[in-house]
Amino acid sequence: MFSLLSGVPGFDEVRQLARKVDTARHQGVPHGCILELDLQSAPPETAGFDPLAFINGSGRPLVLRETVAAIHRAAEDPRVAGLIARVQLDAAPPGPVQELREAISAFTAEKPSLAWAETYPGTLSYYLASAFGEVWMQPSGTVGLVGFATSALFLRHALDKLGVEAQFVARGEYKSAANLFTQDSYTDAHREADTALVDSLRAQVWEAVAASRGIDAAALDGLADRAPLLRDDAVSGGLIDRIGFRDEAYARIAEKTGAKGISPDAGDADGKDAPPRLYLSRYARADRHVPTPAIPGRKGTQTIAVVTVAGPIVSGRGGRQLSPLGTSSAGGDTIAAALRQAAADEDVAAIVLRVDSPGGSVTGSETMWREVVRIREQGKPIVASMGAVAASGGYYVSMAADAIVANAATITGSIGVVTGKLVARELKERLGVGSDTVRTNANADAWSINTPFTDEQRAHVEAEADLFYTDFVQRVADGRTMTVDAVEQVARGRVWTGADALERGLVDELGGLRTAIRRAKVLAGIDADAKVNVVNLPGSSLRDVLRPKPSSQPAAASLPEALSALAFRSVAGVLEQTQRSLNGVNVLWLGEHRY
Repeated sequence: MFSLLSGVPGFDEVRQLARKVDTARHQGVPHGCILELDLQSAPPETAGFDPLAFINGSGRPLVLRETVAAIHRAAEDPRVAGLIARVQLDAAPPGPVQELREAISAFTAEKPSLAWAETYPGTLSYYLASAFGEVWMQPSGTVGLVGFATSALFLRHALDKLGVEAQFVARGEYKSAANLFTQDSYTDAHREADTALVDSLRAQVWEAVAASRGIDAAALDGLADRAPLLRDDAVSGGLIDRIGFRDEAYARIAEKTGAKGISPDAGDADGKDAPPRLYLSRYARADRHVPTPAIPGRKGTQTIAVVTVAGPIVSGRGGRQLSPLGTSSAGGDTIAAALRQAAADEDVAAIVLRVDSPGGSVTGSETMWREVVRIREQGKPIVASMGAVAASGGYYVSMAADAIVANAATITGSIGVVTGKLVARELKERLGVGSDTVRTNANADAWSINTPFTDEQRAHVEAEADLFYTDFVQRVADGRTMTVDAVEQVARGRVWTGADALERGLVDELGGLRTAIRRAKVLAGIDADAKVNVVNLPGSSLRDVLRPKPSSQPAAASLPEALSALAFRSVAGVLEQTQRSLNGVNVLWLGEHRY
């Protein structure tokens, strides 16, 4: 009907007004819309300050948990008709890709979805695309389903030539972090662990792709050995449904959602009748769930607190640098305070500790671990959710939780210790750089790069490593209800995928953050499907930066304090809306001892 009237004077203006009214009526989401998603990079675990986004008003990008939640919500939303995405990942960690893929698979089971790309650069890019109902590619593209490989770097000979000596102590023959400096090739243990890792990832990806595309896993192996695949082989091998361009892909998703023959570009001269499209980021923020305010004497929606440990673990505050390219670290003090805050909040029924960290400082890890132990002893449920990586210190902070949930592709374990230093005395001499030391006691300069460890200092470092490793193994045994001998069999610094860790008792369940939240709800006596408020800690908004904390132990406020806080939040909320993407600026430093 609309297409027949198109071109009638004044009709186009009326139609556009009707669409705006319809969109407003549906809380910013037009009825029958197709969601768009750009996956040229994987959504990050956390988002930092981006000055360009702040200037142009686009705000920070959706993080992984928001993206996954929006896709799951859209699958049940009658306003959403379908999903189309450009899937062209150059590189990404397997765990988050897996978490995102599960959400897309759930959407595809309910509604039409289509992935398109100029080319599929690697295995994980195609793995993600295979979760869509249809997979498209441009004529000149290739499918890079080549499998997995590790590429380790070794600097021992280079350091020898430079005159730099590596002095490291490791506990666990699989603890390979220092191999970069101490080896010139793979050790047997290092190769064994990496081989098992890539074999596990391949098995997971092959199984998922085979199920989605109806291809035998053995046939996938044959295709991978010939990859990257040109278009004819990709189509005949069952990996690609159609070769076509972006406009053709958009026309196809419009057709699949019921708008046959409609041009893909709404608003274009030839596409005025196209179904409305909406970026997933706009959809996610259009009518997201607003936490139900607590009313005295009335029980509201219960709350789950998600405390995120993202980046290398350090002592102190940690945090994200102001630069958008700056690294982020997880400070022991900051995470411990967030855990205490969640534990002290009576409205918080359970806590999920979201971990995306390769480890770091022993003391920072231990500080976080202690708060997890205290929460468990107090009886408030706490579940660890492992993201891309939760290894070494990342596993240390997780091991005392009531339950551990990991993606099948999460890199975890690495129960071991490495410590040491690089000695650059000879390099300095070659460069003509002089150095000397004045010390008050024998070990005052033990960690100096100017001198090697003395025998006594080396013995002390060895004793420290023994102590740290013994504590680590014992605490894993306590947290996981295992014997020390059983832990030792899966420890020794070895990394595992989440799937392999499940078989060895290091995790309890496979899944992403949604799975962990469901498990936390059940442990708290809440129905697994019940709606809950989810609060994310530690805060990183402008309000959190400007408002000083009253203490390191948040406590229930008195009524006057609560009213004052409410008034402050009303003002601070305005500031937060104007600069939502600004994260706190904190100090970053690294300790000598590393998990």
